Amino acid sequence: MANVLSQDEVDSLLSGISEGSVETETDIPEKGEEIKTYDFSMPAGPLHLGMPALGIINERLVGFLKTSLPILSRNVVDVSLTSTESVKFNEFCLSLPVPSSLNIFSIEPLRGHSLVVLEGNLVFSFVDSLFGGKGVSHVKLEGRCFTAIETKIVEKIVKIILGDIQQSWSDVYDVNTVFSHSEMDPQFAGIVKPEDVVIVNKFEVELENVSGIITICIPYSSIEPIRDRLKTGFQDEVKEVDKEWRRYIEKKIMDMDMELSCTMGTANIKAEELLGLKVDDVIILDQNSGDNTIVKIEGIPKFKGSPGSCNNRKAVRISERIKEG
Repeated sequence: MANVLSQDEVDSLLSGISEGSVETETDIPEKGEEIKTYDFSMPAGPLHLGMPALGIINERLVGFLKTSLPILSRNVVDVSLTSTESVKFNEFCLSLPVPSSLNIFSIEPLRGHSLVVLEGNLVFSFVDSLFGGKGVSHVKLEGRCFTAIETKIVEKIVKIILGDIQQSWSDVYDVNTVFSHSEMDPQFAGIVKPEDVVIVNKFEVELENVSGIITICIPYSSIEPIRDRLKTGFQDEVKEVDKEWRRYIEKKIMDMDMELSCTMGTANIKAEELLGLKVDDVIILDQNSGDNTIVKIEGIPKFKGSPGSCNNRKAVRISERIKEG
């Protein structure tokens, strides 16, 4: 009971709070402090984590870029995946360095458009390498636009990257990447609404004298229809399992014993005639001597053939297969 305040102490405390002489903690933001609203339309959690196949696609893309970009730049090139994020499109646009080459493309048959973004210093380095330089860009980036020649070279680079993207997707989903056009201003590259979620994959490209980032931005709405496919592994893994299983089943089938039967002919007789049969009696069959006989496998008619003998044993020569259905 020693910790219970008296009425006078309670009145004194309330008076101090109202006068401001007693400091209190509050969740109310101070004047000028921004209140962040929660967007209930945003999917919970990083979307890419629920689609592990995207990570494998990116790993394959790194390998393809390590092969194709050195041929283009005529220099040693190292490529590594730096990050994969799920962000709103407007946040992605605000993070882009200036200048950057924004290249719009489609992933058919998926709906919508995606982006391949090349940082300005990386573009100028590739241009310098293609014209016989050492891949060092001495161009001042601020306020710099790409010339017609540089834009054409960028298009060539992007189409090579798109070919690598298409190849890296091939074992997950059959796609066709199609280049559309290039922009420098993000407001002219609005592939989705600002509040829409996009999957942003960043690849660091290290040349001999410079490094930069290639970013691949894919709207979540484009890949959502095949999300279940991206939750699983590659198709070639499934195919490999199927091949092994098929070989196993084939071997088991080949080792199976099957009953083969052949009906030489049939006849209808009365029960009285059956009971009166004696040795050397002759039963007249319904088939003629030249008619084909039916060969059955496990009781199912499969072939037609003519009866005869081979090596002093009864035999049937197969003449045709019975069509099913």
